[in-house]
Amino acid sequence: MSNEKRFSPRTSNILLGASVIILIATVLVRYLTSAPHEAVLVAMAVGVFLFLLVAFDQPS
Repeated sequence: MSNEKRFSPRTSNILLGASVIILIATVLVRYLTSAPHEAVLVAMAVGVFLFLLVAFDQPS
């Protein structure tokens, strides 16, 4: 039995949904507005971080 802490399924779903929404929104902002590229890249990095957080939390 492992003592590792894992996110609950509900938390994983919320984080996954948030990451997908952030990534879709940043792609739309990038191509539909004249927002600074640095701000878009920072937002994309947050989305990717959340996605990877959920991905690496899954049991093997």
